[in-house]
Parts: sequence; structure tokens; C-alpha cells
Amino acid sequence: MKNLARSLTLVVVACTSEIGQEQERATAPSTFDQTHAVWTEVLAAHVSGGAFDYATLKKEPARLDAYLATLHAVTPDALASWTKSQRYAFWINAYNAHTIRKVLDNYPLKSIRDLDGLFGLSSVFDDAFIAMPALHPKGKNEKLSLNDIEHGILRADFQDARVHAAVNCASISCPNLRAEAFVAAKLDAQLDEQMRLFIADPTKNRFNEKKSRVSEIFKWFKDDFERDAKSVREYVARYASNANAQLVRDAKLEYLSYDWKLNDVAQ
Repeated sequence: MKNLARSLTLVVVACTSEIGQEQERATAPSTFDQTHAVWTEVLAAHVSGGAFDYATLKKEPARLDAYLATLHAVTPDALASWTKSQRYAFWINAYNAHTIRKVLDNYPLKSIRDLDGLFGLSSVFDDAFIAMPALHPKGKNEKLSLNDIEHGILRADFQDARVHAAVNCASISCPNLRAEAFVAAKLDAQLDEQMRLFIADPTKNRFNEKKSRVSEIFKWFKDDFERDAKSVREYVARYASNANAQLVRDAKLEYLSYDWKLNDVAQ
């Protein structure tokens, strides 16, 4: 009798476990939204020209947090099953959304670099706060930093210098944050447009007959631009207007100082 009772108990436990697993599967999101629609809603409502309305979003961050939760729920197996363009868009959006969340957590502030460690001994971009440990690029099962995403994943896995016009570091000199999510279905067109808009922006790149003054981004990531177009000059010329393309090829090339002030809308 004791053996029978024990067997019945094991059956009940097994059935209960299976039911629990079924309920968990039923409540878990079945598919990831590759349109990143919620993120587009957040961006469309808060991007204004080259600035972002952090104050308004801080008051009602539910949509942003809901989007971040969908990113955090993605498993390694799910990510591996996606196309390269889907993974690329996913990580660009993840970088930008988490950057905004980082600012909101500390808002108001004058610069994201205010969140660096004492005396600048550590960088906010190395702060591991992103709850996606299963997707860590080095398999550490630890939270990710923004630098893990940018350098360990985006630059390492996709090797496309256009990413430098797509990721936004919440600063005035950054390429402007796009007012829509990056999506696989039109990713190439979006990235091309981002780079063209960035190079054409006179607050970030300036051209005349004597001197071409370009963003320090082209200096910091010189190797990426040279990989894709032999030289920084040729890369900038590729995405510049016809007039500016000739100027950048002929004029002296210099780099503008980077402005790390927060890309906040006027309050």
C-alpha cells in the first residue's frame, strides 16, 4: 500500500508539474514583434528634431518598460533562429532603448557622462545594468553594458560602420535618434538614411573649400570606416551630398570636439 501511495503521489506531482509548464508556456509571449511597434510609439511621441523629451517620458515610462521586457524575454535559441537583419535591428534598438532608460533612471542630469565613476575612472557605458544575461556576448551569464552591445555585439558581429549613425549615446553630438524603430524589413534603407542625415547635419559635420570638419566619431572608429571604404574621406564622401563629397575629398580634414551635453528638449 505504501508503494502504491508513493506511486500515486509521484503521478500527481508529475501531472502538476506538466500543468504548470503548460500554463507558463501559455502565458509566455509566443513570438517577438519584429516590427518593434511599441518602441516606435515611444520614439514617435518623444523624439523632437535632434532632441528627446526625457521629462515627459519619465512621468509615464510604462510603454518603454513594456518594450524592454520583451527584449529581456528573448532567449538565445529564439535569437539564433532570426535572420541577420532581425538580429541587427534588435541590438540597435536594444542599445538605444536602454540608453534612454539609463538617463530616465537618473534624470534630470546635464550629461550622460555625469554618470561616469568618480574622476572618470569608470564609464557609464561600461556599467552592466542591462538584464539580458543569457545573451551576453562572452557567455558570462551577467548583465550587459552598453559597451557590450556596441562593441561586443554590433561592431563585432555585423561589421557595418553605418551602425555609428544608428546608435545614440544621449548626447548633442550623437547622430540624431531616429523617430522610429529599426526593423529588418527596411534596415538597409534606414541605415543609409541615418548616415546621410548625420553627415548632412551642419551641427555635427561642416564642409567648406578650405576645411572639412567632421564628427569625432569618424576618428574614434576610424578602423571601421576604413574597412568599409578604404578611408574616412571616402566613407564620408559616399554618404555626403555631391557638393560636400567633392569638398571632403579636396579640403583639409579635421575633427570637431564632441559635445556630451544631454540631447534633451528645451524645458
